Amino acid sequence: MIFPDLFADQFRLIDTTPNATRSNRILIPIHSAIAKIISENTSYKVISLPDSEYQFKSDIGSKKIDIAIVDEEDNLKGAIMFKAIRSEYNKNANNYYESMKGESSLFLDNDIPVYQIIFIPTQVKRSRGGYETPTEKSYCNYCNFINSHKSYWDNLKLGVFYFDIDYDYDYEIFYSDKVVPGVEDTLTEGLINFIEGVNNNG
Repeated sequence: MIFPDLFADQFRLIDTTPNATRSNRILIPIHSAIAKIISENTSYKVISLPDSEYQFKSDIGSKKIDIAIVDEEDNLKGAIMFKAIRSEYNKNANNYYESMKGESSLFLDNDIPVYQIIFIPTQVKRSRGGYETPTEKSYCNYCNFINSHKSYWDNLKLGVFYFDIDYDYDYEIFYSDKVVPGVEDTLTEGLINFIEGVNNNG
């Protein structure tokens, strides 16, 4: 249950710390937990917050990477991008999907595996008060992408994880029964499978 607990900690920190969303502080615990799992399952080096941020440069552009997997010469072997939704999901749902594809293309053009992770509460806060439920359409977009993406995207692994959250009970969070077919039951399992692919990719 490590990642649901860390996600819950994010909500608590945002509610108790002014301007928390403008700081890397809320990202570091989850980034560190992901980096630890990756490090335990590969001989490659992992670069992530809070230590440093990896800047990938290619002939067609550059990109900062949340969690980078690199060899001894600091050549990028795998990239992990992470998003956690905390409010106003539905009006931005297409943006998350389009951003995922846009961020990934730079790595895929260079034959680098990338893991796009998104945490989505099944009940999401609205900034003006109240809650919303993520639409079935946005859920289907992720399902359809996994089922029908073209071979160009084979190096892209998509981890969409839905969570049930109790906002009134200390932000208690559990993996939801709402799952995307083709996505592992837990992020830990997804990370282990991803790094296995990176190791095999050489």
